[in-house]
Amino acid sequence: MKLIYATSNKLKLQLAQQSLDSFGITLVDCAWQVPEIQSMSQEAVAIDKARKLYKLVHKPLVAMDSGLFVETLDGFPGVYTKDIMQQIGIDGLLQLTAAHKKNKAYTQRTIAYTDGKIVKTFSSKCEGEIIPDKRGSNGRDYDLIFYLPKKKKTLAELSDVDKSKLTGEAWQQFGKWFTKYQSK
Repeated sequence: MKLIYATSNKLKLQLAQQSLDSFGITLVDCAWQVPEIQSMSQEAVAIDKARKLYKLVHKPLVAMDSGLFVETLDGFPGVYTKDIMQQIGIDGLLQLTAAHKKNKAYTQRTIAYTDGKIVKTFSSKCEGEIIPDKRGSNGRDYDLIFYLPKKKKTLAELSDVDKSKLTGEAWQQFGKWFTKYQSK
């Protein structure tokens, strides 16, 4: 089954596809861009994006919103991660967290599916912390400083397969649900 994934980011597409291969779902990227709403709710952002894109393509699709939530910064940058990374970059984020000894954080992904009839969301978190030194080469932005204590590595030090396993829980939830939904 082919399904549109509202992203132009090839890495996001690749990691999502790795999570969905076992379900027989093939994701096709979508070049359409829609303005994102400003909301503190990641679910609201993902749903709005999915609904707007559905109005353009009139085909079932998934949209995702992801972000980095730093607990010592009250969840900042959160849903604004992409914009903040473009504005202040990783060095700016490191300056904001420098005053704290421990910077617990998590990344979160929220996927929204719509086929024009229903909207369904799936979410997952990946727990870690922000470290003061950049490490790794398989990533960008906060991947270099988002440290996973259980793995003793940053996201940027993991292989794509390991990243997919670690961050793909929401995609796995979606794959299980979508397989059942399609068989009805």
